[in-house]
Amino acid sequence: MRLGLGLYRHMLTREYYDFARQAGCTDVVIHLVDYFRENAANPRNNQPTGSKYELWGLAGEPGKLWTVAEIVAIRQEIDDAGLHLAAIENLDPAIWHDVLLDGPGARSRWSM
Repeated sequence: MRLGLGLYRHMLTREYYDFARQAGCTDVVIHLVDYFRENAANPRNNQPTGSKYELWGLAGEPGKLWTVAEIVAIRQEIDDAGLHLAAIENLDPAIWHDVLLDGPGARSRWSM
C-alpha cells in the first residue's frame, strides 16, 4: 500500500513536500485549480469552505490551460523532494459544462 497526500496549488512548496515525507507519504496528488483565489471567506491557509450565502470565490482561470512545462516543473520539484506525483486531480470547474456536457467550448479548448 502507498500513502499519498493531496495538495492544493498554494501548497506545492518544499515545506509541504517535507511534511508529506515526514508523515510517511510516498505519493502526492496535486489539485491545480486555485479555489482560494479572490475570496475573503477562504483564507489561503485553509480548506475552501464557502458558506450558504457566500461562494468559494473564483474557481480558476478557464482561459488558461496548464502547460506541459508547468506540469514538468512541478513534477521535478516533487521528485527532488523524494516523492512521486501520483495524479493531477480535477479540471477547472469553470469548464466542466463544456467537458462533461459537450458544451460549445469542448471542441475548441481541446483541439489545440
